[in-house]
Amino acid sequence: MVLPWLARAVIGGLLCVAWSLAWGQDATADQEVTSDLPETTEPVPDQWIDRAHSGVHALVWKSAMYIDRMFGAALDEEAYRTEARGSITPALLWDEFHGLDQKFRFRVRLPFPYLDERYDAFVGTFNRDEVVTESEIASGAIPQQHVRGEIDEDETLLGIRYRPKEGGRFEAGAGVRLGSPIDPFVKVGYRYQRGTPERVVLRLKETVFWENSEQFGLTSRIDLERVFDEVWLARWTASGTFSEKTEGVRGYTSLTAYRELPNQRAIGAQLFMSGEFESAVPVGEYGIRAAYRRSIVRDWLVMEIRPSVTWPKDQPEQPRKPSWGIGIGFEMFFGTNEFQARPATF
Repeated sequence: MVLPWLARAVIGGLLCVAWSLAWGQDATADQEVTSDLPETTEPVPDQWIDRAHSGVHALVWKSAMYIDRMFGAALDEEAYRTEARGSITPALLWDEFHGLDQKFRFRVRLPFPYLDERYDAFVGTFNRDEVVTESEIASGAIPQQHVRGEIDEDETLLGIRYRPKEGGRFEAGAGVRLGSPIDPFVKVGYRYQRGTPERVVLRLKETVFWENSEQFGLTSRIDLERVFDEVWLARWTASGTFSEKTEGVRGYTSLTAYRELPNQRAIGAQLFMSGEFESAVPVGEYGIRAAYRRSIVRDWLVMEIRPSVTWPKDQPEQPRKPSWGIGIGFEMFFGTNEFQARPATF
């Protein structure tokens, strides 16, 4: 499948605009440095983008405070303002196999310090196989493409998590898909970690889950992570899931590396493969993605561009050939201004 020339032109135009926004900041910064105009200490005018950003954050932390106070909390607002956080990510993705697709994802973490700091709630649009069964590669913000050639539809999930303090190994979660039909889930996990980032960090995790649509299942996952030259983070992951609805074991493996650059920029790349061993097409897709991301306009607004080439297949008689793709996304963080180097589109 190939996009018509008009759609190609639209994507090209969006990329040009985004690229000019990104690199235009550098030019503006250089002009400011060499300018002979006197310095000014006047504050930057409050613009609509700042009001929208503050409004979203306020809605999140005030909701957490309201819920916590229902259980008798009398904590100061600062306890919620500093811990409530999330992100909003619109994106435009295209590749030759799947075609053009628009995505919008939001993630919100609601802290409950009065109940217990080990508990928090989450709400947002997710790929449920990343959150519930953990049988899909966990993406930063934008959903993965399905191994059978379809685009995974994000679903709105609401739930609560128990995460132990440092050194704890058990975690649990429960929630529900907000849609029709209602799809509740519960899961319990055990994780083991050993090593240091300077050498190798080994993580093992077993997750037992029940979901109305998936029934009972088990996911096993292993991660090996290391920091190279104090700038590159590399992680190899392998995961397998078996449930009452799978044909054999459904799983994936990936090798991801990324690094942060000066001036709130980052680059990354990922090799991946996914499939279901006893299905008609055991290896559904494999390929490589690359990403360039940087802050634009504000520290908390990040643009990311992602080229990719994959080899997908969803029918036995279908030839496997390269599918070139391009994607662009914008990630708005609230509750933190810290730049995150991890790609949003992996």
